[in-house]
Amino acid sequence: MRRGDLLGERERYALDQPIGRGGMGEVWRAYDRFLDRRLAVKFTRVSDEALVARFEQEARSTAWFEHPGVPTVYDFGSHDGCFYLVMQYVDGMTVANVLDEVETLPISWASLIAAQVCAVLSVAHRRPLVHRDLKPSNLMLCPDGSVKVLDFGAAVGLGPGDVRRTTTGLGAPYTPGYSAMEQVYGSPSPQSDLYSLGCVLYEMLTGRQVFQGDTPYEVLRRHEDDDPIPPSSLRTDIPPGLDALVLELLAKSPADRPPNADEVYRRLLEFVTSLHPMPGIVDTVAPQNLYANAVSRIKITGRAPRTEAPVQPVELPTVDEVAQARAEAADLAEEGRYTQAAELLSDLIEPARLALGDEDPEYMGLRLDLADVLFQGGDYRRAVHAYRAAAVALADWYGPDDPNVLACREQEAVCQAHLGATGTALRHLQELLDDLSGGSPYDAITLRVRERLARMRLAAGETDRARKELTDLLSDLTGLYGDDHPQIPGLRVLLDDLNQAETG
Repeated sequence: MRRGDLLGERERYALDQPIGRGGMGEVWRAYDRFLDRRLAVKFTRVSDEALVARFEQEARSTAWFEHPGVPTVYDFGSHDGCFYLVMQYVDGMTVANVLDEVETLPISWASLIAAQVCAVLSVAHRRPLVHRDLKPSNLMLCPDGSVKVLDFGAAVGLGPGDVRRTTTGLGAPYTPGYSAMEQVYGSPSPQSDLYSLGCVLYEMLTGRQVFQGDTPYEVLRRHEDDDPIPPSSLRTDIPPGLDALVLELLAKSPADRPPNADEVYRRLLEFVTSLHPMPGIVDTVAPQNLYANAVSRIKITGRAPRTEAPVQPVELPTVDEVAQARAEAADLAEEGRYTQAAELLSDLIEPARLALGDEDPEYMGLRLDLADVLFQGGDYRRAVHAYRAAAVALADWYGPDDPNVLACREQEAVCQAHLGATGTALRHLQELLDDLSGGSPYDAITLRVRERLARMRLAAGETDRARKELTDLLSDLTGLYGDDHPQIPGLRVLLDDLNQAETG
């Protein structure tokens, strides 16, 4: 990339100067030549097709996420072999740079920054969209004291010195020093973000990372095995309640962390008292915060009078129209337009049921299509119910051993894992594996479920059991297929990571 390069349709965006570099790309300041505004353009160098597809999906899934604490995504494209996101330009300093200057933050400021991050996570996790890379360099503190969470959900984001691995299955990127071990092992969840927030809050309060080491693997091992030194042992003015909250966020098991970002937000606000300026960092309150203060006073009480909407006649679709709608939704999903595809299918579900009946194959296919599109678009909360309902309906007509029923049960468990309900996902997958035990142990779904189970056991902290299950699975696969089965490379990488983390 060079200054003056033009990007986009009709050469809309002009690059000005680089403002950040990392191992996988760089960020440039740019200008919109049509609307005459300053922008940020984030480039990412990716060659692996799977990573390209993941980057495209993340670009689309983050574009919908409009929140004052997240830079707005305006556009997406490619240039000179790199993919790029065109985003809102944010003035300010990263929390990493702030800590370089002041070493530790006042209690109120550290709590307020973390609370603002929680406000963003609260909205994201309802999708759920998991950030997966919260760290000081991804938090921008603006001159008015507001915080922007950067690189939200970017599976191949940027960052100097990051060590990243994308694993198979439920994999995710991670940065040693700020990542929960269940994320490192491939099962990120909303609780993983809370762990990362605990790492950031610890560093803002104490001026040091939770665990340090000479190598990334040593850092990972300490995150897995060592107990953190309480922040109050390093800084005596930290209130007991804040000290306890940080240690809760850093719990090894996701189940021992706070249940959600809303609770963490509420607890953090208790420690936001007087906020003094930080010269050169936060000096004034921007006028737009007057708007936020006014909105915060909205309190709606009572109920609006209920009015009955006139009943509109529903025109029922034919079989051909349902088939045509499914094809249109498939084309939309192929283009990554999952939200539009899901709305098209969702609007058609009930009319198609009335027109065709519960047992009609086209109607059944419509339900499966909707569940898959919701999953592909990251709307796991709705996808859970869609897969569950489809599994029940299909089982009634085709029996519990129908391949589509088994696939729906598997996908429901995967959605639960994405939602952070690791225990529920484990139970459902184990029940599914038990039901599969009467068939061939080398069916594709059996092999896949065995790997998912082991990965989720890692996420739940059952490291020894998971290692044995992964080792047994790898032995079975290599004995039957040699090195030619597609699951084998990912299993070897994961076991190597486990062994290196253990040996340091």
